[in-house]
Amino acid sequence: MMERRACLFPCIGLISLFTWAFPVLADEVHLANGDRLTGEIVRMEKGSLLLKTTYAGDVQLNWQEVVCITSDRELTFRLKNNEVWIGQASCPGSGRIQIASERIGESAEFSLDELNAINPSPPPSAVAYKGNVAGGGNVSRGNTDESSANVSAGFEARSKRHRLTLTGKYNYGETDSEITTRNALGRIKYDFFLKKSFYTYAHARFERDDFQDIKLRSMYGLGLGYQILDTERMGLFAEAGASYFNLDFFEARDKDYVAARESVSFNLDIIPKRIKFFHLHELYYSLDESKTYYLSSEQGFRLLLFRNFFAKFQVDFDYYSKPAPGKEKADISYIGSLGYEFEF
Repeated sequence: MMERRACLFPCIGLISLFTWAFPVLADEVHLANGDRLTGEIVRMEKGSLLLKTTYAGDVQLNWQEVVCITSDRELTFRLKNNEVWIGQASCPGSGRIQIASERIGESAEFSLDELNAINPSPPPSAVAYKGNVAGGGNVSRGNTDESSANVSAGFEARSKRHRLTLTGKYNYGETDSEITTRNALGRIKYDFFLKKSFYTYAHARFERDDFQDIKLRSMYGLGLGYQILDTERMGLFAEAGASYFNLDFFEARDKDYVAARESVSFNLDIIPKRIKFFHLHELYYSLDESKTYYLSSEQGFRLLLFRNFFAKFQVDFDYYSKPAPGKEKADISYIGSLGYEFEF
């Protein structure tokens, strides 16, 4: 027992010595109301300071309420003139900060108003990519012998002044071993932003539908667009221009003409990052043939299931005012699918 006690007291003393010699590092934030908060300064951007604490978790502070900060470790400070300092911070007075940089062996004093960011996030990539793939179908055997399948994909590359969009889809169905649905669509569009919201575009669209007697419907065009909204929760743009419209039929007489084109796209997160509504339509109105126009639209809802996987219900509506002889003007498709979205 005495041996244990003889060992215990030196151990406690040794631990106390190390605690005194190597104190726990912590940053300190002084507020205008007199409070002092300790923890780890994670970053300060856009007027908000994030402090990580052991007693209250992550704490968001209004930078306007901060009058002084100190740090026992190096932080990265970016000034409003884009000058960058890396060093420890001390408090020479209210509303002031002293930054000591061991790397260059210098220190400097600044006003807190001169700071633009602390530990700023890395700049976004010059080009952002996002896309999705989806597919669905059904098989019935017995009294009903039918099957169907659908696949779709979309991809977008976006920089400050450029946007490239690629989309495609394919639908197939058969009943009693007889094909009842077979159509495909592909789109490519390039946008060049003249200003933040105004852009010019060039596009091409290709379609095939065996049951509309369409071997190939192709459109090529140029025009102007306006990005009305472009936020994480909502997107809206409108476009207008001219297109060359070409129709190759299996049996009917082929035709081509110049058409005026207008398009609107709208996306809304009804529940952020959970349920999204989407709509896109394109209208082509012939400038050569009276009362000849083609409307194509797709709209629906996308529900995030888990991680990047989603379920989608979509309604496609196509209307051509002068179809091939014996064919209907309107086509409606109801499509359900499961998919995966990505972004990098």
